[in-house]
Amino acid sequence: MSRRPHVLFVDDEPRILGGLRRMLRTHRDRWDMSFAEGGEAALAALRERPCDVIVSDYRMPGMNGAQLLERVRIEYPGTARVILSGQTNEDNLLSIMVLAHEFLTKPSSPEQLVATVERLIDVRTGGGPGADRAVLQSLPSPPDTLTRLIEALDGDEVSAQSVGSVIEEDPAATAKVLQLVNSSAYSMGRKVSNVAQAVALLGLPTVRGLICMHDLIRTFDLSGEIPVEWIEGLTVHSIETSRLCRMFAEGAEWESNAFTAGLLHEVGQLVLASLQPAEFAQALQQWREPEQDPTFLCAVESAVLGSTHVDAGAGLLRFWGLPDAVIEAVAGHATTGQPEAAVDASSAVVLSHLVVEADLGPVCGLPGATNLDVSLLDEPSRAAITRWRRQQSRQG
Repeated sequence: MSRRPHVLFVDDEPRILGGLRRMLRTHRDRWDMSFAEGGEAALAALRERPCDVIVSDYRMPGMNGAQLLERVRIEYPGTARVILSGQTNEDNLLSIMVLAHEFLTKPSSPEQLVATVERLIDVRTGGGPGADRAVLQSLPSPPDTLTRLIEALDGDEVSAQSVGSVIEEDPAATAKVLQLVNSSAYSMGRKVSNVAQAVALLGLPTVRGLICMHDLIRTFDLSGEIPVEWIEGLTVHSIETSRLCRMFAEGAEWESNAFTAGLLHEVGQLVLASLQPAEFAQALQQWREPEQDPTFLCAVESAVLGSTHVDAGAGLLRFWGLPDAVIEAVAGHATTGQPEAAVDASSAVVLSHLVVEADLGPVCGLPGATNLDVSLLDEPSRAAITRWRRQQSRQG
C-alpha cells in the first residue's frame, strides 16, 4: 500500500488553522494533514513526521515564515515549500522567492490552494526515479550569463526588454524568472511565458536583488565532470530552437509559448547534470561513442540514470508552475515523428529541434544522423526554415 502524501499547515492564529481544517475537510481521503501553531511547533511536528508539502504563513511572531522555510530547506530538502501571506514588502518578497517554491496571497481561494498543493504533491511523489529534481531551486547557467546580466542592469538604457533579452539567452535563468513570476504574487492568476513581460512584472529592482542574493544565476561548475563545452553547445541549440520557433509562430497567439518552450526544451539535461553529474556525464559519453549503434540520449539516460531529461525537464517546469502549453511542448520535444507543419507550440518545438539538430549537430537525437525531411513540410514551414538558415549563414 503506497504512503499517503502529508501536508503541514502552519499559522500562529488558531482560528486560521481552524478555517483551513474546515476548508480542506473534503480532501482528508487524499492527503494526511497536520496543523501547527507557529514555527517552533512546525519544526517539532516535522521531527515527528516529515511532510511532502509545508504551507506556512509569513508574518508570525518569534520565527516568521521565511526563517521557518530556511530551516526546512536545510533540514528537509525534499519538502515542497509554500508561503501563504497577505502583506509583504519588497524585501520580504525577495526572501520568499529564494526560499519558497510557491507564493500564495491571502485570502487564497480553496480551489487555488488545493490545486497548488496537489500539483506539488503530484510531481514530488509521483516522479519515479530522481523525483527529487522537483525541489531544485536553480539550474546551472553558462559562465558569462551573470556578467552579461549585471552589465545590462547597469546600462544607461536599462529596461525590462534589454534585461529580458539577456535572460532569453540562458535557459536556466529563463526558467527561474518564469517560475518566480508565475507565483500569485505577480501573475494574478494568469500564466506568463514572455520573459520581458516577466521582468517587467517582477521589476528591475527585484531582478537585481535576486542576482545579488545569488539565487537567479548559478554559474556552471567549470571544475565538474561535465565539460563547459556541453552547456555552451546546449545553450546555442536552445537559443536557435527558440528563434526558429518564433519564426514558425510569428503573429500566432501561441508565439510566446512556442518561443519559451523552444528555449526550455532541453532544460531537463541541466536538471540531470545538477542532481547526478557523474552518471549524466557517463550517459553523455556513452551516447557519443562512435563504435556503438546510434541511439537517442533518452535511451542511454534511462539505462544509466533510471530517468530521462525529458521527464526531468517537464517535471521541474510543472513543479515550478509554468504554463501547460510550455510544459507539454518540452515533454514532447524528443518524439521520433516529424510534424508536417508547425501549428502550435508543441509541433513548433519538435520541428525546430529537428532542424537545429540537422544543421548544428545533435544534443539528444541520433549522433551522426538526421530525422528531418523538409520535403514533407508545408510551404510556410519551409519558408521559415529558409529564413532561419539565411540568418545562420550571415552569422557564420
